[in-house]
Amino acid sequence: MRVDTVKTNGIVTSVALVRSDGEQVSSVTRFLRYVLDSGGSPNTAVAYGYDLRIVFEFFAEAEVDWREFRPAVGLELLGWLRRRPVRGPAQQLGRVAVGPTGRLMAPASVARILAAVSSFYDWAIIAELGEGENPMRRRRDLGLAMVAERHRPFTGNASRQVPVSREIRVRLPRRLPRPLSESDVSALLGSMTCLRDLSTVLLMLDGGLRPGEVLGLQLGDIGYGRRRVTIRKRDDHPRGVRANRGRSVLSICSSLGRWMQ
Repeated sequence: MRVDTVKTNGIVTSVALVRSDGEQVSSVTRFLRYVLDSGGSPNTAVAYGYDLRIVFEFFAEAEVDWREFRPAVGLELLGWLRRRPVRGPAQQLGRVAVGPTGRLMAPASVARILAAVSSFYDWAIIAELGEGENPMRRRRDLGLAMVAERHRPFTGNASRQVPVSREIRVRLPRRLPRPLSESDVSALLGSMTCLRDLSTVLLMLDGGLRPGEVLGLQLGDIGYGRRRVTIRKRDDHPRGVRANRGRSVLSICSSLGRWMQ
């Protein structure tokens, strides 16, 4: 199987999953079209395509139709993913699982694929292509709600967000943050000779902006006199870059005077 993409002016406008015989997997292709039509990032649609390609390879190997996917088959999928060798160099620091056939898929990659499966079956039920409930069933995680280190929304207990977890999941290693030292940050800023690159890094470092938010900025969004930057949701970046936030956010960056002067 392969993932085919169509780009218009450098932006992905169509994603399809194609079998070895050249026929499209209609259910996955419709789902990927839905991701794009609903305002999802083109990069998200492409990532879903590659993740679901692996899942449908499992279906073909196990001789299971995707409509027959049940929680019991989900357990088999989890074991198949954990034993599946991957190619290419590792993209993370730390320990890497290795099996008899080579390096194995990282737990974070397995969790991402399971999340893609869950989103696909949520869509299939709404599109009336699947019956019953999502086989990647989720439940309220009461234990997670009591974890002290867990991120909590600004609204606290007034938030409607309820911690949930999938019943079929993989245990992820707890990664410690790897911040740069002050000397490394100073060396990085000192090596930049282009004001554009320096302002981009300072917006993320001092303003807390994400890469997609910085790349989507335009000159009209910067208030030099007030030292204020307005973050807007845009879909017109020439390379399809989008911010993760779904609404406009006003970010006051008082420490950006180093490049606003």
